[in-house]
Amino acid sequence: MLKKECIIIAVILFLGAFFRFYDLGKTPPGLYPDEAMNGNNALEAIYSNDIGVYSFKIFYPENNGREGFFINLQAISVAVFGNTPWALRVVSALFGTLTILGLYLLTKELFKNTAISLLSSFFLAISFWHINFSRIGFRAIMVPFLSVFALYFLLKGIRGEKIWDFIWAGVFTGLGLQTYIAFRFVPFVILIPLLWYATQSVKRKAQSHNLKLKTKILHIALFLVTALIIFLPLGLYFLQNPQDFLGRGGQVSIFSAQSPIKEFLKSNLLTLQMFFFKGDCNWRHNLACQPQLNPIVAIFFLIGLILSLKSVLTKSHFVMVLTDRSLSDPLAHLVLLCWILFLSLPATLTREGLPHALRSIGMIPPVMILAGLGCWWVLEKIDLWLENQKKKWPAYKNQLERLNKEIVLLVLVVFLAITYTTYRDYFVRWANNPNTYFAFSTDLWNLGKYLDGLPEDVHKYIIVNSSGTEVRGIPMPAQTVMFATNSFAPSRKERNFTYVGPDQIDRIFLAENKKAVIAFLNGDDRDLIFSVQKKFPELRVRVPGDFVILE
Repeated sequence: MLKKECIIIAVILFLGAFFRFYDLGKTPPGLYPDEAMNGNNALEAIYSNDIGVYSFKIFYPENNGREGFFINLQAISVAVFGNTPWALRVVSALFGTLTILGLYLLTKELFKNTAISLLSSFFLAISFWHINFSRIGFRAIMVPFLSVFALYFLLKGIRGEKIWDFIWAGVFTGLGLQTYIAFRFVPFVILIPLLWYATQSVKRKAQSHNLKLKTKILHIALFLVTALIIFLPLGLYFLQNPQDFLGRGGQVSIFSAQSPIKEFLKSNLLTLQMFFFKGDCNWRHNLACQPQLNPIVAIFFLIGLILSLKSVLTKSHFVMVLTDRSLSDPLAHLVLLCWILFLSLPATLTREGLPHALRSIGMIPPVMILAGLGCWWVLEKIDLWLENQKKKWPAYKNQLERLNKEIVLLVLVVFLAITYTTYRDYFVRWANNPNTYFAFSTDLWNLGKYLDGLPEDVHKYIIVNSSGTEVRGIPMPAQTVMFATNSFAPSRKERNFTYVGPDQIDRIFLAENKKAVIAFLNGDDRDLIFSVQKKFPELRVRVPGDFVILE
């Protein structure tokens, strides 16, 4: 049985890896400026000194501020593979794939049930929602990975009472706090098993249990101290720079609205319905506003959600196999429900771009676990019905056995259909859509690669005629070109790149006998292009791709 289980999880991991690594160099196309900003910080860390030691930061304040852990990992990848989108995104793909394994381990720790563990990891492996963010260079993908392993080791430590499990749980929790802001809600989920552990300690001590209360207090303290030590460098940074703690979260918070309660109710409704009806409409996050879950997986999730609510609220044992009592453990269901509740808050406490698949990324693991639970419950219902029919109609045993095989085949066909649908939706419908092309600033990436291919002695002027958050006085859209050309760090200015705003045309100087190119981030601004060409009549307009230059 163990060998069969290992083969199945290996196949699921292979499937998950395929969806996350296949054609990663070309899909998604281009490079979104937020990804490029990470890459430019990575390049700056690599080339910031001349002694071969990387200058990593614990926090990168540009672009509304970002924790440094994920960017520093990307810096290592860029140092090895160069300044390519693949180098930035392969880090996400790796941790996205490892999350599948972590979910399998956690689900098994929660329910002690192989079938639910395999089903949950399978649904995660083929989830468009998770696949999409596993292929983009955003630090948010670390939230599912680190939260899954933090809870896995914590629950394993609580039930096995081994010191190293508590230490590892602290490590993953501390690292999680150094990633995406949404992870700051994970400690509220972790508090549930910790309180249960402490409560059970008191009860067991009263019953003269062998494990003393002080030992369990030591375990909890060890977890907390480890997490604190890992988080300490960033914590000290926030103490010295409190304005960076909230970042952009404060700008889009419901508390800045005239009616916070009304906004909170609205955001909750929009977030809840994204599983079933209308998902994120941002093409970087999703395909054409489709629900975040495949319709079949959504049904399983709803069933699992109802079962968990029933278990917690009524303490009823809904399990079909009476010997498998771990499935009715209220702690497991309470952890899952609180996980969904608290990790929905990064989205529901905001009022911009809802439903927001990125801010609610921390909900993915518990949603997939509940989907696995719901699917298992349906299959158990069918299996129980067949067993009852065999007892009721023994003369039809052969026919019922054949029906059972046909049902198994049908289930496999359904799973293959979900897998194919995900492949079609991501690699065909989404990847080839023009909205996706421009959502990832592919035109700017192509411009950057064109400029990067010009000789070093050609002076390249880039007119940043696009708006966005300014980074060192230059709007964010320019980051894509800067990463493609490795011209972000001040030490790289010898590459002859100059970035100017549309009101800074006077900074452009064309020296005699020196070649120069003037490029426009927004090639649709014909009035600006005309005025610049009029100022420099010796240059002619060219459209070598999906961008405009004067050469």
